[in-house]
Amino acid sequence: MPNVTSHSFRKTVATLIDDAGLSARIGADHLGHARVSMTQDRYMSRGRVHNQVADLLDRAVTDINDE
Repeated sequence: MPNVTSHSFRKTVATLIDDAGLSARIGADHLGHARVSMTQDRYMSRGRVHNQVADLLDRAVTDINDE
């Protein structure tokens, strides 16, 4: 995977931290953010906000695979 770097996984790591119930401060420290607000605004709680979109995309991919 030529265009994949460790930076590509930042949102995944932030989501895992958030889903595990760890604090935004822990997430910010791990991601190297000086401000917790940066981590909260850019990375955390996104999955719960967009469940309907995730469900829609999941159905679309499933439909493509069934064809």
